[in-house]
Amino acid sequence: MRARIYPLALGKIIKHALEDLEMEVAGLLIGKYLKKSDILEIWDAITGDQKATPGFVYLEEDTIAAAAEWVLRNRPGLYIVGWYHSHPGFSIFLSAIDIETQKLYQRMFPKAVALVVDPMRYAETRRLQDLKFSVFRIDKKGKVVRVAVTIGIQRRKLLESTLRGVETMDLRYIGGRRAPRREGVFEPGSYGVDRLADSLSSILKKFRDRVGQQSRE
Repeated sequence: MRARIYPLALGKIIKHALEDLEMEVAGLLIGKYLKKSDILEIWDAITGDQKATPGFVYLEEDTIAAAAEWVLRNRPGLYIVGWYHSHPGFSIFLSAIDIETQKLYQRMFPKAVALVVDPMRYAETRRLQDLKFSVFRIDKKGKVVRVAVTIGIQRRKLLESTLRGVETMDLRYIGGRRAPRREGVFEPGSYGVDRLADSLSSILKKFRDRVGQQSRE
């Protein structure tokens, strides 16, 4: 499988990561899976309330629920295809908790991906060659694998994804409200993977029917 991300989606992720270089940030990836070509397309990125430390971030359950409902209502043909988060200053990889989170997304949508970005060098230079990000998933053996990713340039989809993406340009447009930049810091030990599993299971299962009607492009 390969991934294709459209410029505005990537730009919004980078913009979000640059807004706070001291804390991790996170959000959700919106797109579709093209079965015939085995390509996961990322059209948009949205986020909301989250708790963070310099080495950990947790999206609130209400945020995920609001995002899921918003996509179902407002993005016909698209769905949540994964998540993104930043690693400010400590490179591109999936931590142990990231791996467990990614497994949950893949449990609900087998083609889901995790995008990780380290914005620090780019923040200093603003040079494209210093923009560091990668896309990951977990293979059948339980190992983390990088997914080859390209930038989408197909004219119609580029325009359509841009027009849709500008509606959520501030990144915090979820459920018709603006979320605080960071809800508050917390101790990573207070995070429960089981709690997230229950939340994701109840929210993301709504996408199963939609995923079953994947584009045949």
